[in-house]
Amino acid sequence: ASKKMTALKALQQRTWLLHWSLFVYWNVPHGLEHMVDLFHSERYKQAVTTNAPHLLRYLTAAVLLCKRRISKKSSQNSESRRLMKNLINVMQDCEYTDPIVEFVHNLCVRYDFDQAQLKLAECEAVLDADFFLCKQTALFMEEARVFVFEHYCRIHHKIHLEALGEKLAMDSESAERWMVDLIRNADLDAKIDDNCVVMGNTQQAQSIHQQVMERTRDLNQVSYPGAKPSHCITGGS
Repeated sequence: ASKKMTALKALQQRTWLLHWSLFVYWNVPHGLEHMVDLFHSERYKQAVTTNAPHLLRYLTAAVLLCKRRISKKSSQNSESRRLMKNLINVMQDCEYTDPIVEFVHNLCVRYDFDQAQLKLAECEAVLDADFFLCKQTALFMEEARVFVFEHYCRIHHKIHLEALGEKLAMDSESAERWMVDLIRNADLDAKIDDNCVVMGNTQQAQSIHQQVMERTRDLNQVSYPGAKPSHCITGGS
């Protein structure tokens, strides 16, 4: 009779599977969605947090790269929030950090745009040097900038292009071109006027501000020691 696999052996096997899966998930259509589902499942999450915390880099990158696609497919922002909430759960249990992880941590947990900006600027070199992520650098930086902008515009009705460029790790001219493309492609209710981005309607902006505060409370259910209060979001603007 074959011996039953011990819990430790099973954990080791799952850890190996997670590592080998990177070669598949980063090279097939919709692979990142499947990767996120696997990494967030309870048994494989345990393998990440106890045996391979460095895999948090790939989970974080995958969530940022596919969350808008998943949200559009489901037509629900709640799906995007669920992904981020699950990611932060894993972050809480992992003793690992790098600029990619710190970028999300500063933006979604500490609500610190200035630190998120610094970490975003560091992400490009990390991505370029990573075997699995080097082909995703441009797409990751684009998704990360959209992610910053989504958070920033929820609490600001009027945004100076120079300040926006700083938050996005871009010069103001590049930020203006990026913003024009985003307004056109995302059908955003916004315009550029006198070197500022003006969001379409104040009432809508206030409503969005309430939504981000609610999201903040949701994410704070997974509490980090020393997390900054939500008013830190407005720092540096």
